[in-house]
Amino acid sequence: MLLIWDLHINSRVKDRVIDGMRKYIQYNDDEKNIVFLWDYVYHFSYDRVALLQLYNFFLELFSQGKNVYVLAWNHDWIWSTFVFEEAKRTFETINKVKSEKPRSSGGGHWKVKSDGRIEFITKPKVENIEWKDVLFLPYFIEAEECRVQGAECRDWIEWEIGKVIKTLSESKKKNEKISAKVNQILLDYVKKYDNLTIIHHYYIEWVNFPGQRGRFYFGDIAISKLFCELPNIKMISGHLHQWFVYKNYFCTGSVRHTSPLEVNQVKMFFKYSNEGVEGKMFFVNPYFLVSEELKVQSAEWMKLKVDEEFVENFIEKMTIDNKENYSWSEIWNIDFDPEYKIENKDISISVKVEDVSYDEIYNYIDEELFKKLKDVKLKKNMVVSQDLFEKLDTEGKNLSQWFSDWKGLLKDYLTNKYPEDFDKYLDFLKEEKIL
Repeated sequence: MLLIWDLHINSRVKDRVIDGMRKYIQYNDDEKNIVFLWDYVYHFSYDRVALLQLYNFFLELFSQGKNVYVLAWNHDWIWSTFVFEEAKRTFETINKVKSEKPRSSGGGHWKVKSDGRIEFITKPKVENIEWKDVLFLPYFIEAEECRVQGAECRDWIEWEIGKVIKTLSESKKKNEKISAKVNQILLDYVKKYDNLTIIHHYYIEWVNFPGQRGRFYFGDIAISKLFCELPNIKMISGHLHQWFVYKNYFCTGSVRHTSPLEVNQVKMFFKYSNEGVEGKMFFVNPYFLVSEELKVQSAEWMKLKVDEEFVENFIEKMTIDNKENYSWSEIWNIDFDPEYKIENKDISISVKVEDVSYDEIYNYIDEELFKKLKDVKLKKNMVVSQDLFEKLDTEGKNLSQWFSDWKGLLKDYLTNKYPEDFDKYLDFLKEEKIL
């Protein structure tokens, strides 16, 4: 089956995203099952034109005989209405008609010609796909309507999960109570089915995942980390935009870069089969950040110029780093299709420099490449925390002395290190309420 995640589609990128998906599916023409998983829009940038074009793409795949699974998540609800609610009702009717014998109408016979299907999933359900039991666990509004009775606990992990659920159910916080319901539903299915593949879109609580800066909690609506210890399940999700693997959990990331915060990330389409998982790189609107920490075989940074060869080498190195850091566990191992396509006109590059001067930008970026790129920015290197701690590490000062006057020490450091820009840094630190 093909896995396509977190589109966050809008009119600006819809053509490139849909064209990329179309080519990827054609590239894997023998794959009948296509799973589109959540976050088709942003709540704060709902784009009906892009959404309708995506819906037409679902119809295109349906007409080709594909099985199309479309799951809902948090961005895909407007109050209590799924963004594809009208389409959902239509295709429930079509799938019902397909399961019946052709009916007579005015002396003729009619039937749905495609042997494919489209299913919009807004409540938990299990499907047998390619000889696998797959639990689809979307975001759902009425969790109490989605219970399944599981068997008795089989090991200590399931018992411990049950204890977590009991504690959460007694909480006075709304989201923790919802987490209790989600975890109970998931545990019931896990106990009922052996070797279950779980496709969900929830956070995992209290784990520092590879490539992630923060951790999440049951107050964010999350699945217990204990599920990651169960040997008889595999979990797949999106939601977090950097893909990675961790124990039995495979996070697919997002299809496109949604903000400049997602720098130096390789986006992927994924194919999941009995042979494992294969990722194919896909670049829609990448953000690259080039800094002194990313020197490429150059003793002096100022001699390094970003040109087309540099960009090619940069992507190759970024891919190697992603694979080494994010792609292996004892349960998951991601192989890569090395081929990719990227247009210079889609690339945004930021270069960290000591002195920002756009008059000298061609010292950093090849002039011909500069004309082709989507965006180029020069960013001034801010205070390096390691340098700061080295300066603060003064003999004779204990911890209480350090931090009793840490504001004064910080001001002294900025004065000495960046005398010309001291006022600018000071204003920034005041705006951020650090000083």
